[in-house]
Amino acid sequence: MTNERNGVERFMLEFAPYEKHTVRDLETGQYTVELWYDEQDETEVLIMLLSFVPVIEILGPEKLREQAKERLTRQYELLYGQKESYKETSR
Repeated sequence: MTNERNGVERFMLEFAPYEKHTVRDLETGQYTVELWYDEQDETEVLIMLLSFVPVIEILGPEKLREQAKERLTRQYELLYGQKESYKETSR
């Protein structure tokens, strides 16, 4: 996660009810957040995470990362009418 658009503060407020562990890389200024949630809440967590796409990259678990890619690809297709996948280099 980066702090663009005040992302870190917004993220911490949005995910305040969840247990998390945050580490800041002093060289890059990026944050890594481990987030614990109940599996039953996964869809809700995914939707919340997608609202931070400009400032985060979902690293895992792989299932959640794939679900995010699928949703972003569908959004792209709806907006642009093309069947291209969401680019990996985008956040």
